Amino acid sequence: MSISPAILVVDDSPFAARALVHVLESRGLRARAASTMAEAMKICAELHPGVLVTDVCMPDIDLLDLCRRVRVATGGRAGVLLFSAHSLQEIGDILAATEGDAFIEKRQGAAAVADRVEALCAEVAKRSSRHSPAPAPG
Repeated sequence: MSISPAILVVDDSPFAARALVHVLESRGLRARAASTMAEAMKICAELHPGVLVTDVCMPDIDLLDLCRRVRVATGGRAGVLLFSAHSLQEIGDILAATEGDAFIEKRQGAAAVADRVEALCAEVAKRSSRHSPAPAPG
């Protein structure tokens, strides 16, 4: 049985971030919330998240920089799920620029976002197991 990667949820609304973390934790996932870049980077250093779940439109956070910094901090293995009140048609270029793995609209609700997070966790776990070194012969 594989262990699910830790999840970093970033949203400029602390209430929204904590609410999603609560839903994820109720499903047995390990998640933390951040609402500023400094907080996100501090948690990233502590948690080493396998998945970044981030709002697209945040006034005080440069999304491209956030995604880049999380990927660097995690050795490029973190999956990225973007979520937004906007549609994919409206933010498709942003998804491509961030090299995000997935997108979901917030209006689909916390349960749907959590479903997509769980699917991304499984994808990240598979990617990580393919890149893990083989055990030493013994």
